[in-house]
Amino acid sequence: MAAAFVTGAIIVPALAPLNLWPFLFLGFSAFYIVLSSATKTRTAFAYGWLFGFGYFLFSLSWIGNALLVEGNKFIWAWPFAVAGLPALLALFTATACALTVRFSSLKSFSGFLIFVSAIMLFEWLRGHILTGFPWNLYGYSWAKTLPIAQLAAIGGIYWLSLLTCLWATLPGFLIIGEERKAFKFIMLTALILTMGGSYYYGQKRMKANPTEIRNDVIIKLVQPNIPQTDKWNPEKSTDNLRKLLALSEAQQVNRLVNTIIIWPETAISDYVLENEHAAAAIKTMLSGYEKPVYLLSGVLRYQYEGEHKKHFNSLVSFDSKLNIIASYNKSHLVPFGEYIPLQKWLPLKPFVKFSGFEQGKGPQNTMLPDIGLFSPLVCYEVIFPGAVTEKTDRPDFIVNVTNDAWYGDSAGPRQHFAQTQFRAIEEGLPVIRAANTGISGIIDPVGRITYQVDLSKKSAENAVLPQKKPYITTYTHFKDILFFVTLCFLLILSFCFQIHGRSTNKN
Repeated sequence: MAAAFVTGAIIVPALAPLNLWPFLFLGFSAFYIVLSSATKTRTAFAYGWLFGFGYFLFSLSWIGNALLVEGNKFIWAWPFAVAGLPALLALFTATACALTVRFSSLKSFSGFLIFVSAIMLFEWLRGHILTGFPWNLYGYSWAKTLPIAQLAAIGGIYWLSLLTCLWATLPGFLIIGEERKAFKFIMLTALILTMGGSYYYGQKRMKANPTEIRNDVIIKLVQPNIPQTDKWNPEKSTDNLRKLLALSEAQQVNRLVNTIIIWPETAISDYVLENEHAAAAIKTMLSGYEKPVYLLSGVLRYQYEGEHKKHFNSLVSFDSKLNIIASYNKSHLVPFGEYIPLQKWLPLKPFVKFSGFEQGKGPQNTMLPDIGLFSPLVCYEVIFPGAVTEKTDRPDFIVNVTNDAWYGDSAGPRQHFAQTQFRAIEEGLPVIRAANTGISGIIDPVGRITYQVDLSKKSAENAVLPQKKPYITTYTHFKDILFFVTLCFLLILSFCFQIHGRSTNKN
């Protein structure tokens, strides 16, 4: 039991900020050996749950920081946030392990294939059931090994995670497996060749796709670094706006080319825009730009439907006169943070100061005249693979605004930024990320970070925008089809080995 828990925790250094991927091999292989000792389904379920709990407990412990912000009335829920969510997520891993032991022996190659298939099928379910929470998928371990990360352009992060799980677990099988030595040697050779081949492919792809810069636009990425305790303090609202305006002032380069100013999530609200003096101050700042300028800002919006007041977490595009070009409402809301699931029956309120946000309609493009289409995303919407752009029109870039100030100086903002890199690789599109504080930056279509503002730093530098790739990636076209095809192939191969093993035993 203790070993199962420890092996899950061992994997965590493979994730951001360290991205020490060998720990993934150590943890998965050790757990596979532990799980092979389970002879009963309930024992396998317990081992799987402890493995998953160790993994999620240590990789998601930063979530509790949101409840430690000064003045937060929900501090009593800290233990439930830190341990409760990992306990629920671990059920997916536990079920996969129970099914594996129920239908196979882990000392057979068939059992090895079933284990990998079951783990990854339930990882996919974890990312989709009840809106999903696809945080810290195993493939994110390659965030600092970009050549391997390029596989996401072919089959997405789930397919890369499937290959990663296959690679990382194989050494464990080779230690305890009952197959012949010649077969094990072939498998070890296949591991080395597929990993080496993947790295070679990724290097070739990156070399063939150098960063190409657009010369018709400049991005002014504003990270105000406003503490979370000040962000919603009414007495600080004027100072917060002044900080945003001061950081957004035009510089010499902004007089030569079009500019997009990007403010982070909920940087302002409808209440600010309705204030005559505040709106005039924003217009004055925008008037300092001689070339066309656009302001993209996170906005806390509201509207009335009869007597009912609805709130939206939005990304709004403004022109130089502060006229609204388009407004996008966040569609993937954070459970218990921005809305309460089954709120009619649960006597709880979300962390926001009202009944919760209304859900938007999903990805939608926004057109900026003379610049092009972009796909707006708010906060953790960027972690959902295959759901970051419209299905019809391909945008020129993605804009993600967020507020990671909730989580302080922790692994959370770093994991968030690493996952953003994979959306760029999958879609073949540059991604612009503006954080209140966290990690702001610009990522090119193959995952290179071309500009970055570190955590807890105030900044508003002008940065260049990479060109999108002229072609559509395989993943953009087929989404998760390759993941499911590979999953089916592994299960069919497992079945074939089971049949072969039975016939050999009879002979």
